[in-house]
Amino acid sequence: MRPRLREPASLRRVRVHALIALGLVAATWAVFFEVRDHEFVIYDDSVYILENPNLRDGLTVESVLGAFAEPYETNWIPLTWISLQADYSLYGPDPAGYHLTNVVLHCLSAVLLFFAFARMTGKTWPSAFVAAVFALHPLHVESVAWASERKDTLSGVFWMLGLLAYARYAERPGSPGRYLLVAVCLALGLLAKPMLVTLPFVLLLLDYWPLGRLPAGASGRLPDLRRLLQLALEKIPLLALAIAASVVTFAVQRSTGAMSGPEAVPLSLRIPNALDAYVVYLTKSLWPSGLAVFYPLPAAAPPVWLSALSALALASATALVLAAARTRPYLPVGWLWYLGTLVPVLGLVQVGMQARADRYMYVPLIGLSIMAAWGARDLLGRRRAGRIALTTAAVAALLALAGCARVQVGHWRDTFALFERAVAVTDGNFLAHHGLGSALLRAGRAEEAEAQYAAAVRLKPRWAGAHIGLADALAGQGALDAAMASYRRGLRIDPGHGRGHANYGKALADAGRFEEAIDHYRRALRPGTGTRAAQVHTLLGSALERSGDRAGAIESYREALRRDPQFAPAHAALGFALIHADRHAEAEAQLQRAVALGTESAELHAGLAEVGRRLGRPELTAHHYREALRLRPGWRHAANNLAWLLATDASESVRDPEEALRIAEATARATPRADPTLLDTLAAAYAATGRFDAALATAGQAEELAAERGDLALAEAIRARIALYRAGRPYLNPAPPGGA
Repeated sequence: MRPRLREPASLRRVRVHALIALGLVAATWAVFFEVRDHEFVIYDDSVYILENPNLRDGLTVESVLGAFAEPYETNWIPLTWISLQADYSLYGPDPAGYHLTNVVLHCLSAVLLFFAFARMTGKTWPSAFVAAVFALHPLHVESVAWASERKDTLSGVFWMLGLLAYARYAERPGSPGRYLLVAVCLALGLLAKPMLVTLPFVLLLLDYWPLGRLPAGASGRLPDLRRLLQLALEKIPLLALAIAASVVTFAVQRSTGAMSGPEAVPLSLRIPNALDAYVVYLTKSLWPSGLAVFYPLPAAAPPVWLSALSALALASATALVLAAARTRPYLPVGWLWYLGTLVPVLGLVQVGMQARADRYMYVPLIGLSIMAAWGARDLLGRRRAGRIALTTAAVAALLALAGCARVQVGHWRDTFALFERAVAVTDGNFLAHHGLGSALLRAGRAEEAEAQYAAAVRLKPRWAGAHIGLADALAGQGALDAAMASYRRGLRIDPGHGRGHANYGKALADAGRFEEAIDHYRRALRPGTGTRAAQVHTLLGSALERSGDRAGAIESYREALRRDPQFAPAHAALGFALIHADRHAEAEAQLQRAVALGTESAELHAGLAEVGRRLGRPELTAHHYREALRLRPGWRHAANNLAWLLATDASESVRDPEEALRIAEATARATPRADPTLLDTLAAAYAATGRFDAALATAGQAEELAAERGDLALAEAIRARIALYRAGRPYLNPAPPGGA
């Protein structure tokens, strides 16, 4: 019998690694696949994706160049915008594709992390545990389930590729090609999210362990200083990339007003909050409960003794891991990884109003996982019973993390679930109340929204956004005076609040105060206000048109389309303005463009019908009136004009007396008070079908009503038609009665 050949160890290792990679992907999909049914949330998704003009053309040469040309909102992250442009090309506004792309990127990051650490350490199962914690931890749900956090999942891929590339470089130090690959991964990651500025620091830690490029010095504990300097100098090109990204990020966030100055968030609050964040992140990593989309900054600094206790705990932990460096070098590496990678997001340079965020742990959590994986291995992995206990504990921990993450994914299914959860698990969360108010307002529940916005005002009275939101809810209930008072309060707090000026302008326009509305729209369009320029230019055009400046309105609508050629409301508004300016061919093109962009409405089709009437194209007119009635059944204007056209048009291809009579009778029956215009149309339909007695009786009634109401022109026109009916002749004239 031929002896069985033993499989080479290298081949077995490849197979095991492949199975682990497949297991990571399967487990990640099991936790996150539910996101395919999730909606976009109001918090950033509407701005970054649904209303982002940089995505409207999809992935084109112009859009790619535009992503690099200037920052959008508060970020210069061109690679993230390009990835979203690609999604828009594939999925349009359907959220499923965006969410699933995040899951794919997260899976890829987990697999790459496993391969990187398996290559650097030569240890399969601790590396697999680190990667599995990364894949399944509930703190990472925010980065994956939130479509707008594409910058996390995309930059995470480049971070892991950078680790893998550096592992290759460490095997052949001095190789220009391998070093260049590391630099390219870092550069691409920085273009996705500037948080990768800490990667050079992490690579220096990896030189100490597990790569062994940084031996201990004479003390046996601290690394050799000369070698440390050499390896630090080796990182200078990478550090230069990180510094450049930091400078750009600082400039962009400062120019867009995203950065809070010391007068808003003093250092006496920032430093204690940073110390507290380190402790809270560590706690949430071990026990991930009470997670929310937003954690508000405290109104005041905690007691000094509490901050001192946090600082002492961090310093003690640091001293302990450094003391263990000689026998357990992974402990200082993991701990310093955790401390160092959090520095850019601790709020020492405060951006936004949050105290901390789950998404900020996307990379720092790896450091803690390293400590847990290799520490448990050293503690329990030397004997068979210990290895069994270790495996059991690891599997139980991962199952618990996966179960918690699965529940947390459900909280991201829509805006209501997201902010209801935040209100339930946090205290004083003004932004959660504001977000819930925004969701209610969009759902047409303005009264309920008012209560949520009022709670936000109570919790954060010096936040302009809360007052603006409350004003929006009041305006939604028709309480314009109260709404305008709330807008004024918000704008006194933040005179540069673009959305506040825009919405206040709309309230003023609704109240007929067009000159004031125009002034606030123009303030909303000033640089740095963060408003959607196409929308505001469209509102400005409407106010100009209603104030009598039709030429200014047309120019404002055109400016809206220069800012966003895909903004359908601007095409529609421009089309109607051009109708009133008797520029019918141009009007038709604009209205057709609005319809092509998916903004169908009965009013749009009625506008196109009017264009057809004025251009002498009755087939076009009839088609669009029918479309208007399809979208808005029973609309008297469209029904009457369609019936008139079908009864009186001279073209045999358009004229349809029977349909005209059916529509005219139904419209007249549905109108509670007799209307001379409708009765005139009904009389014309009777005459068109040869029922002249009925036509005479109905026309006589219409003529009397028109005279009673003082519409002498209509009464005179009806008398002329009565003469035709007496002679047994129908009336043929394509113009609808009473205008369009």
